[in-house]
Amino acid sequence: MNQKFQLAGAHDERHETLLYSGVALGVLAGAAISTYIWRQRVKAAALLNLTPLERAERLIEACESKLDSIEKSVREIGDKK
Repeated sequence: MNQKFQLAGAHDERHETLLYSGVALGVLAGAAISTYIWRQRVKAAALLNLTPLERAERLIEACESKLDSIEKSVREIGDKK
């Protein structure tokens, strides 16, 4: 009879471990999402204070950076073939 109680206790411990792990992952995911959203809002607020010319320059820089990244990836894929 003691074995049944021990097995039930072990199951409860695993259940609690899974529960607490899930809660911890949820908290971490929430913090990551919150931080990402906050950073996006700060960037957007910073763009509002720029002149239209400065905003355009930043957008062009971002597009050029993304284009460079795409070209690099395409070159790497071509080198692998």
